[in-house]
Amino acid sequence: MPPKLESLLRRARVLTRPIQPLIDAFQLWLNADGLRMSAAMSFYGLLSLAPLLLLLVGLLGWWLDRSYIETTLLAQVQGIMGERGAEVVKAALASAQKPSEGTIASIIAFVLLLSGATGVFVELQSALEKLWQMGSTEPAEQRAAWWRMATLRLRGLAYVLALGFLLLVSMVLSTAVHMFTTWADSRIGIASFAPVIGLINESVAFGIAVLLFVGLMRIGSGPKPPLRFLIFGAVMGAILFTLGKQGLAFYLSTAAVVSAYGAAGSIVVLLMWIYFSSAILLFAAASAKAVCDARSKRKSASRDADRKGVAGSGAAGSGAAGSGAAGSGAAGKTAIESSPAQDGPDGANPLAKLPSYAGENI
Repeated sequence: MPPKLESLLRRARVLTRPIQPLIDAFQLWLNADGLRMSAAMSFYGLLSLAPLLLLLVGLLGWWLDRSYIETTLLAQVQGIMGERGAEVVKAALASAQKPSEGTIASIIAFVLLLSGATGVFVELQSALEKLWQMGSTEPAEQRAAWWRMATLRLRGLAYVLALGFLLLVSMVLSTAVHMFTTWADSRIGIASFAPVIGLINESVAFGIAVLLFVGLMRIGSGPKPPLRFLIFGAVMGAILFTLGKQGLAFYLSTAAVVSAYGAAGSIVVLLMWIYFSSAILLFAAASAKAVCDARSKRKSASRDADRKGVAGSGAAGSGAAGSGAAGSGAAGKTAIESSPAQDGPDGANPLAKLPSYAGENI
């Protein structure tokens, strides 16, 4: 390889070293078939939309007024997805709230409600399990099909509860920010505080997105990266979601592909938003997995280097000790051979006067 090309490649490796975890995460995301899994999650998400919204509104109705919940929820959806996405959510809420008649019908409706609301989370857990197993030498845990499905449904219910809690926190924080805005407008004028309030709103939305990503990745079963790596992946996902939603909103507002579907254009908008969010979530999980694997490889390489260093120093010490012993033996032998004997009167070696029995029968 020419020296200039080798130097250029070395500089490129140095420059790309800070973003190497993102490159590894993207490769892992592609190897895990992240696009196909995101498409499957968007389909299940559309089917689970109405029962999930009804269940969330019912849970939050224990603490907040139902009409206030629906109004705030629609406002938040409209702020993210636009008017078409809010129209689908509003229609889903209206259709899901139609009362059923009879006790048995209510029980059946509730069971179907739970099953439908947890469907998207079951698919999410399956996608995360596949992602966590990428590159792992440990075999996946084998469980009975019915037990695995029951576990996924129960964990899906936990997803719903966690999502409801985060939605409650979001509404409380939004109410607090709105109250602060009203107070600032009445006292000192809101114009001077508009940038600060906008920054507060974006910070709150970013923090909620990080908590949501961590919660969605944490609840899943199977081996997963430690919490600190999940937080790193969640931060990366929240950054990509915050930046990407602006571009997606601009694209959907100008793209002719949405208007080509006519009345179904709103559903297409919602599908694309769910697809985008699912892809970002899976990439966040891939980022956590990539950073965890890179840290494990560095630790393993460091341990191997330490073992080789200890073994090399031990072998060198043993060789030096052996050389010293050999040198001492040679020196002693030389001293004995070269030193004159002083025992005999004539200076001769007395051992030389001993009789020799070589060749005699004793």
